[in-house]
Amino acid sequence: MIPQPTIVPPAPRVAPAPPSFRVAGPPSRWRSIDGRLRGVYRVAEDDLERYELFVGQDGEPDPTGTPDATSATLPFAHALAAGHVYRLLVRKRNAYDLTSENISATTIRLAGDGTEDPTPPSGPEDVLVEAAAGGAVRIRAWYQPGPDAANAADTFAVWIETGGGAPDPDVDPATTTASMVDTDGTARLDYTTGAYADGTTVKVVVRTRRSGPPDVDSENTDVHTVEAETDGPATPASAGAHLGTSAEVAS
Repeated sequence: MIPQPTIVPPAPRVAPAPPSFRVAGPPSRWRSIDGRLRGVYRVAEDDLERYELFVGQDGEPDPTGTPDATSATLPFAHALAAGHVYRLLVRKRNAYDLTSENISATTIRLAGDGTEDPTPPSGPEDVLVEAAAGGAVRIRAWYQPGPDAANAADTFAVWIETGGGAPDPDVDPATTTASMVDTDGTARLDYTTGAYADGTTVKVVVRTRRSGPPDVDSENTDVHTVEAETDGPATPASAGAHLGTSAEVAS
């Protein structure tokens, strides 16, 4: 009888233990993070670690494509052409070829001569201009600086015209300004003018302003018109309102 060979089954394959690393912080907050991903392991390559800049010229950048510039450190030095609006995103890629969320997102406006045209804050909301007691005019509005982030305004600027024409904020200096007081994420303007003759047509523009130099105003152009009434309704009391000729922000 021919002896039969002994068949030895292969030893089961055991995946190596997944790598782990520690997150910076106090020892009490260290935690182990698995590097396992469906049996595939990423190998660290120091050359991959870098910051990546994505630039959108007159449009949104594409962070899924090839970066417009890379750098081992911040800040970036990257040339931009005049006469365009640029939206820039910065992300970081680590040694495992994984990218972060946006580290920063910035909009830069360049005029035709290459000088930066600062991004204006958003305009005021719910502007209300109405006749008040004794021929005065009451002007109210509100603004939320949070959504504007680094471009947020810090001042209300008010233009008032009674000569028949409309105020021109791009040419004329503001009639009055009021520093904003941020209360629970909202700044409110409540301003009452001096007395006008009965029937005077009063035209008002309210903008928000980021103080400079240079000052940067919102770009809204809406004009609010009212006729002064010497026998008009009494102006209701309001916390922070100033019933005179100077502006004040109501909290």
